[in-house]
Amino acid sequence: LAGFALCAGGYAPLPEETLAGGVAGVRSEKLGLCLCVEPCGPGLLDGSLRWYDPAAGGFLPTSQELADDKRCLADDNRHLADNNRRLADDNRRLADDNRRLAGDKRQAEAKVAELEVLIEKMRRG
Repeated sequence: LAGFALCAGGYAPLPEETLAGGVAGVRSEKLGLCLCVEPCGPGLLDGSLRWYDPAAGGFLPTSQELADDKRCLADDNRHLADNNRRLADDNRRLADDNRRLAGDKRQAEAKVAELEVLIEKMRRG
């Protein structure tokens, strides 16, 4: 891998540097990135050219990785939307139950008040 920078009307070779994990590349000072050949191996690509961000300590994602992440996020968003719909339904049911319980409580309190009046009448005689 060789890189060149335009300077003084010509091209000067960029020095190759070794990055974390023994990855070799050439640094673009303007971009703040290194162009590297990604090592081959399990879970790695096939020696493709990749941009490496020394500040972050990792490769920039490929378009395929970004597409995969986008699909995962879309799936997560669908699941969250489904959960939100279920929660909204549950909240509506709880609100209905609370309204019914409040009505039942009012009826029970009215019945207790009636019974207290009857008990008081019976005591008096």
